[in-house]
Amino acid sequence: MILSSPPWTEILQTIIKEPEERQRLALLLGVHADTLEHWASGTMTPPQSQLARLVRIVRPQVREELLNALAVVYPDIQRSLKGSDRIPSSFFADLLSARTTTTEALTFWRLSDMILKQALDQLDPHGLGLVISVVQCMPPVNGEIRSLRESAGKGTLPWSANLENMALFLGMESLAGYCVEVRRPVSVDDLSKEKLVPAYQTEYEVSSAAHPILLGGLIAGCLLASSTQLSYFTQQRLTLLAVFSDAIALALPQDAFYPPELLALRPLPNPEQQRPILDTFRQRVSRELLVAPYRRQDDNGDVERKVWQEIEQELLSL
Repeated sequence: MILSSPPWTEILQTIIKEPEERQRLALLLGVHADTLEHWASGTMTPPQSQLARLVRIVRPQVREELLNALAVVYPDIQRSLKGSDRIPSSFFADLLSARTTTTEALTFWRLSDMILKQALDQLDPHGLGLVISVVQCMPPVNGEIRSLRESAGKGTLPWSANLENMALFLGMESLAGYCVEVRRPVSVDDLSKEKLVPAYQTEYEVSSAAHPILLGGLIAGCLLASSTQLSYFTQQRLTLLAVFSDAIALALPQDAFYPPELLALRPLPNPEQQRPILDTFRQRVSRELLVAPYRRQDDNGDVERKVWQEIEQELLSL
């Protein structure tokens, strides 16, 4: 005797019995918790795109059962689960146009903003939770690059949309540091388990990947991405990450790239130890600008670089 599986609404009822899980799913889906109860009772029919997103964010142990039940009602739901591995040609056209029309001082910020937004759209189309950041080599001191710094980043819930205030210094203890030193892409399927490569786990991170930013044999850093999902960085997503890493290379000035032999990364303190020092950045920049009130606007970037180097030295001294 063949037993039919329960309908997807019944499976959802079981899933959302726990208040914490119901609230987590509602938050990630961008709906009210009561909406999930309406879906489960059949009094409200969600769009298929939301159901596809639901499949991705439920706990792994119930995902297959829910997907099989949904496939009975929505035979093409598997297609909805696949993200696009093709970057629109219009994106590259807009990127090249911005590169040729933006002043040098604003090029990195404008182009990196465009690239990171597109990367989020394609690497996390269902808003499961992903963060992506540009990690740059700090300028050499005494002929050595001692650390990396996150210079731009964006995320989807549970991370902030803009990560400027969460940027960290990274060193040899990090996945980004390892990626830059070996100059090849790396990924970790589960950051909570023992790993063959250096990497630590911060809040919300479950899996992570990095791709070096290279240009003519020189290196500028890497593009770093983390997800709330296990084993999220499939070959398809790693290929996309590589393309966006190459795009970031277009946004960076020539002097942001260094010979690999200058790399001599040191270990950096953990994020909790870094945060109090990093939070003083704006105050330090303001103090420096007050010393020379008639400083040209073009010099502000030099002041920021000077302050970042001071902070790097303090962190390395801890």
